[in-house]
Amino acid sequence: MRYFDLHCDTIYRLTDFEQRLPAGENLLQNTGHVDLQRAGSLEQYAQVFALFCGYQPIASQQSAHRRLTRMLDTARDAFAASGSRLRHCTCAADFLEAQAQRQVAAFLSIEGAELLQTEADVQLALQAGVKIVTLTWNFDSVYGCGASTDDAAGLKPAGKQLAKTLAQHGVFLDVSHLSAKGFWDLADCIDAPILATHSNSRTVCNHPRNLTDEQFCEIIRRGGLVGINFYVPFVTHRRTATCDMVVRHIEHFCELGGAHNLCIGADWDGCDRFPKGISDMTGIALLAEALARRNYSEQQIAGFLYDNAARFVQTNF
Repeated sequence: MRYFDLHCDTIYRLTDFEQRLPAGENLLQNTGHVDLQRAGSLEQYAQVFALFCGYQPIASQQSAHRRLTRMLDTARDAFAASGSRLRHCTCAADFLEAQAQRQVAAFLSIEGAELLQTEADVQLALQAGVKIVTLTWNFDSVYGCGASTDDAAGLKPAGKQLAKTLAQHGVFLDVSHLSAKGFWDLADCIDAPILATHSNSRTVCNHPRNLTDEQFCEIIRRGGLVGINFYVPFVTHRRTATCDMVVRHIEHFCELGGAHNLCIGADWDGCDRFPKGISDMTGIALLAEALARRNYSEQQIAGFLYDNAARFVQTNF
């Protein structure tokens, strides 16, 4: 099986800001949701590793800089320690080489542009090869507002300027977590494809973190991607979820014409409630089985799990 995932928080977890991890945790093997040992069962694996801004608002530019540099250090060290098993990819050529060498293809993103509060830190992220930036997390920031705080709050002037700057440098903007008004403000100020790396359908599960049909159709129009999120509250309002419930989000987006824009952004190491039977990255096989039960073809399943994201990278990075 080949698997390309658009969002995990494994680097944030391994940075261990709260110093709670067991000794010896690393990217090769750990007690979280993602490591290279488990990835070894896959024919090909690509992962976007997010540098997460944190669960509380960042107090200052200095705090943002320290947090950003610590996670960049963690990512650099983790990638280096992986040796020839992993390639840090910053362009399409890197990705193609990783595929040819059967290496894990690792990409970097930023979840919460609150980490980028100075021009120097924007440049630091660009130099480190960050390819995707989520403009906000859940709370209000200098750039905009998260959907879970105020879905009607738009991008602020600094957010619009940052979006334009990043787009000019070939960085793709991620609207997961962004307010609905912020989504449309972003669409007005850039022409590039838009990503929602870990979001589901608001029609299927009415949660502010999910996408409306209108938002999804705009992402289709621009040739962007949406990564299906496994976090139970974004899948269903019930206490538990099944893989069939996840498939319902895929079905609805396909009904809107987005079969080639869908992939997976499971949110590994970023949440703690997954559909029944899924406890880590190996659970992707259960989603593939659920799709097959619903008569999706091998080609369609391969598209959702790998090919759609791979094609986007090869075309746009």
